[in-house]
Amino acid sequence: MRTNPLPHSLVSSDRYVAFYVRVRTRTQSTRNVFARGTRYTLAILIALAFGFALLGLAVGTGTAAIGQTDGFGGLESVEPLADGNETQSQVALVEEPFTDPRYNDRVLVTFDGSVVRGEHATAEETPENPSLSVGGDPVVSSDGSVKVLDGDHVTVGESGVTENSAGEIVTGDTGQALTVDGNGTVRAGEDGPVAEAGGTTLEYEHYDEAIPVVEFGDSTNVSEGEQLSTTVDVTNVGYGSIEDEIKLEGVDTNGSYDSIQIGDVDYEEIAGGDTDSLTFEHTLVAGDHQIDELRLGISSQQFTEPIDITKSEIAITNVETNDPVEGETLTVEADLERRGALDLDDRTLTFSVDGTEVDSRAITLAEGASITEEFSYETDESNASTVDVEVAVPEDSNTAAETVTVVSGDEHNESMTATITNEPIANLSAEFEVVAAIDYDGDVPGGETVVPTTFRIDGSIEEERNVTVEDGSATEETFSTYLTDESVPLTNVSVETPGRSDTLEFERNLTTAFADVDESFSSEETLDAVVTVENDGDTPEVVELTVSVDAPDGVDGDGSETQTVSVNPSESVESEFAFEPTEDAPSDLELTAETNGSSEPATATATRPTFTIEDVGLEGADNANSGLNMSGNVTNAGELPDSQSVQFTLDGELVGEETVSLAAGESKTVETAIEPPAENGEYEYGMTANNESAGAAESAEGSAQIDVSGQSILDRVSSFALPLALLALLALLAIGVVALKYRDDPEALQAQVLAAKSRVQNAVQGVVGGGGSVIVENGLPRDSTVRLQVKDENGVVFQEDLQLADGEQRKFPSLPGDGQFEVGVGVDDVASHSEVFQANATDVGVVLQPNGITIAEL
Repeated sequence: MRTNPLPHSLVSSDRYVAFYVRVRTRTQSTRNVFARGTRYTLAILIALAFGFALLGLAVGTGTAAIGQTDGFGGLESVEPLADGNETQSQVALVEEPFTDPRYNDRVLVTFDGSVVRGEHATAEETPENPSLSVGGDPVVSSDGSVKVLDGDHVTVGESGVTENSAGEIVTGDTGQALTVDGNGTVRAGEDGPVAEAGGTTLEYEHYDEAIPVVEFGDSTNVSEGEQLSTTVDVTNVGYGSIEDEIKLEGVDTNGSYDSIQIGDVDYEEIAGGDTDSLTFEHTLVAGDHQIDELRLGISSQQFTEPIDITKSEIAITNVETNDPVEGETLTVEADLERRGALDLDDRTLTFSVDGTEVDSRAITLAEGASITEEFSYETDESNASTVDVEVAVPEDSNTAAETVTVVSGDEHNESMTATITNEPIANLSAEFEVVAAIDYDGDVPGGETVVPTTFRIDGSIEEERNVTVEDGSATEETFSTYLTDESVPLTNVSVETPGRSDTLEFERNLTTAFADVDESFSSEETLDAVVTVENDGDTPEVVELTVSVDAPDGVDGDGSETQTVSVNPSESVESEFAFEPTEDAPSDLELTAETNGSSEPATATATRPTFTIEDVGLEGADNANSGLNMSGNVTNAGELPDSQSVQFTLDGELVGEETVSLAAGESKTVETAIEPPAENGEYEYGMTANNESAGAAESAEGSAQIDVSGQSILDRVSSFALPLALLALLALLAIGVVALKYRDDPEALQAQVLAAKSRVQNAVQGVVGGGGSVIVENGLPRDSTVRLQVKDENGVVFQEDLQLADGEQRKFPSLPGDGQFEVGVGVDDVASHSEVFQANATDVGVVLQPNGITIAEL
């Protein structure tokens, strides 16, 4: 009986693949061809001779038959190899023979010679082409009956043939199993009667067919200097035995290297269904790396397997370069690896540019070691476009070449770009930021480059930096600074590269307007104005804001005031201005506000209160020698208190001037004594409020006949004799009354007597003329009470306690006619504020002021 059954052509390809990958040690067949009876020995020898003849025919014709059809169309022959003597390491198999219901009933042979029904056969038990036949027709077993397909029943002698429960084909009478003998004849038992159908013997036609299947073991990761050891499994899937020499060779399929024999030539006998595992060994030497195929010869067939043998060398595994700009350094990095197990002498590594060697160096590497060598080359204008670089190990005939692009300097610079990506907000109170995308048009040389970038404000360099840009993406850069009063307004900002730059312009737009202004003013109060500066532009502004009046003499100072104003975009600021009008201010003051920026001037008008004059009259015109007095009613027609100058004119000439202070709506009679003209005649006279030179005067006029030819001094004295006597009598009576009233209070009596004396003197001087006057004015910002006293060498000639309103002025004709005199003013101590005057003094003025009392001759 046979052992180690293997798959046959009726088994599916999948099953054969599973079978082929099995690793099985060779087992020697236990069957003895002579055990079947010495009577078959001669037949076996004849069959072997016939088989060798067929093999020789196959070699001669260039075809190795692996399989053939059995008439059912389910078996296929293997195609011959291209060169007529090689077969792939695996045999083409019949596709799924046992899945066809017809094969379930087929009568088959197993490797041990048993005859069974196909449904009970296994892949390991049956050879290739296992069907039994009668005259070439297959035999089937169906419903316990064994017969030729669509033909006669099979018999052994007189007995029929049937199938037992195990699927074995047996004789119907004795149940003896059918077997296949050494000649392929089917018998009952090993040497029993022959089975036949219709007088034709039942036989196995492929009994002497040997079919080798070869599977190569792993031969990878082998290098020169190492031992190549490979295992080959040879399986006989035929029924006949393989008896042949088996030789393994290494072949260079390119034909440039001689084939080498690997291991010894073995003579092998492999029974059907058996597998021999053969090991071949060979020490690889220099040059063996050219072997690229293992080739096994057996049974006039050749089975091949590719192999890769590593050369003992220093290999160049990779070369990396940058893409420099002309004038920059070309860098080349070469990765080297020591391969193989043979001892190597030192190697030379060379570096060439455009075919010219520019560098070389000795290389020594230990087995299995690797290293990276770097070369550099300075490019110039002649290299613009491309250069060819090569790294080589001449001893091993190894080279690696690259074509490198060298970018021209101009092209490189022109490819650099800057784009401002934000809308920066310019503000004096916050950081000013400009964001720009720094990029490169096209592929970045070397995958990365540095872009020189400049940030400017109004053309001035604010910052310079080098920006690294990588291939395929822009680099975002933020430039920031703090704006100062000196750096605004902004005109533009720019981000510049050697190629394309980007500039952002800033618009200026200032608006100036009066937010508030006093509609009226007076010399007593300040003229206030509020100016708004609004920034509708893009840049902060620091400007000079000036407010001026059209009549500079109408206010204190030079008529203008300037302030520095800072205003951010979309914001506005207010500034306050104040002017001190003068008495000479015109009725209207026009204010103008303007900046040194881009704004239009703004104007506003303030009106001063108007003093009107009515009822102007001239007293004493009929006897001017006795004195002329001009008077009129002055009214403040405005809404504010004011002090204005009222001028008196006679015949067009200024003859007097008084400063008049009036509350809003207040009226007051203003008068003054004037010198009479030299001649009699008709004269024009008038009063004017406000400075006429300002062009806003209010006047009232009249005319009168003035007579300057009246009485002499003596006449005046005689004509007034009686009144003077009466006045003297009245004065004595008054003094007597006062004496009686204050007889118990001496101090009060003295003061009252002096006051009465003063009134009498005033009355007398008013009638007959004589000494000058004392004019008292309250310059304090409040009502005041003071005592006025006039003394000559004889004592007090005039004394009176005065109640004066703010700004009020009073006149007292109380000075002595001749001799030296003293004028004193005070509250408690009159002597603390006094001045001595000579006889020729006419009028004396007394002014109460916050910083003291002034007494002086007018």
